[in-house]
This record gives sequence, C-alpha cells and structure tokens, in this order.
Amino acid sequence: MSTQPVSVYTAVREILVADGTLTTDEIVTRAKARGVTKPDAVIRKVVNKTKSEMKLRSQKNKKAGRKLIQPLFPSPHTVARDVLAADPDLPSAVALSLIKARGVSRSDSEILEAIRKTRGVVRQKAKAVPAAARETTAPAPETLTEQAVFTGLALVNKTAHLCGGVAKAREIAEAIRSCGGIDTFLKRLELIAEILNSDTDL
Repeated sequence: MSTQPVSVYTAVREILVADGTLTTDEIVTRAKARGVTKPDAVIRKVVNKTKSEMKLRSQKNKKAGRKLIQPLFPSPHTVARDVLAADPDLPSAVALSLIKARGVSRSDSEILEAIRKTRGVVRQKAKAVPAAARETTAPAPETLTEQAVFTGLALVNKTAHLCGGVAKAREIAEAIRSCGGIDTFLKRLELIAEILNSDTDL
C-alpha cells in the first residue's frame, strides 16, 4: 500500500498555529520532519502565504470585534501585564518563568525588557489611585472571650504541629510578614504553585 503524502499546507498551518514565532527555516525543518516531501522553495512559499492569510484573518477578527479564545502568538507585554497586575513587585526571574509558562516563546532578553517596561506602567497606575481609596480602617478591637482564646491557642498549636514545630511555624509567620500580609503571601503562593505545575507538565 502506498503512503498518503503529507499535505504541505496542512503541516505548515498546524506548525504555525502551535508556535507562530518560528522562523521560516525552522518551519521548513519541522514540516519535512512531519513527512512533507516538497522542495524547500515550495515549503517556503507556502509558509509565507499561510502567515499572510493568518495575519489577515486576525486583523479581520479584530476589526469585527471578535476575540479569540487564546491568541496564536502571545505577546510578552500582554502576558507581563497580566502577571504583574497581581503583584507589581514580583521578582523578574519569577515573572519570567510565569510568562514563559503561559506560552510566550520570545527570548529571555525580550521578555525581561517587556517586564521592565510593564512594571513601570503598572506601578504608575497604582500610584494614581487616590490615597484615600487605598487606606483601610482598622477594625475595632474585640473583647475576646475565654473560649475564643482557647480556640485560638488550639488553632496555633495545630498549625505548629502541621508545620513541623514551633520554629518552622515562626519562619512561616515571618515570611507572611515580610510579604506585607496574608493576602500578598497567598498571591505569591499561587504564583509559585503555577510555576511548579508548569515545570511538572514539562
């Protein structure tokens, strides 16, 4: 039985959809690895034509107000803005890992530059928020009952046990304080979980 030849158009389109940042030479190599037997010149012509068609379709969707579920070529600036919006002071190395985990395939230097520029914009927006809006009124101190005190002590004791001892629990408490509070700590914990999950998938 003769093997059905691989369509150069199908192969090129699938490769571009998976990663639109590849160079023409890389696409040619991957297409041939998939079984395309056409000459390099023919594959290059198909690559250029397919790129133009996909770009035109993207522009039409944008003009029509249609949003794609997931961009074909994630922009490092767009993803950096999403990552830094949760924590503008996130270390660049952590932000870099998160951005790459979300599908951005640009070079590290390009992504770091996007992080630098985006961080400045995010911080400026944060400063523009009126100070009064950022201030929170401290809750009035409550009179703790004896039962509440014992309940709190029991909870702390359980936490220390789960952490592996009082010393470990104290380290975690200091980490939370260093982050600026429990909310910031939890946000950064979610980011770490996202990185670890991404590494596991790899």
